[in-house]
Amino acid sequence: KTDEVSSKTMQSNFQDGLYFIGEVLDVTGWLGGYNFQWAWASGFVCGEVV
Repeated sequence: KTDEVSSKTMQSNFQDGLYFIGEVLDVTGWLGGYNFQWAWASGFVCGEVV
């Protein structure tokens, strides 16, 4: 669930040092690149803080 992860760091709200990105999270999008965009964007956010 996305409400269990910080949108600023992609870190779990329950376990320090545990990060989630891409399709591991329950984010839906239309076909045509939206899932790729979510994977890249969430990976970038996580990479900025790790």
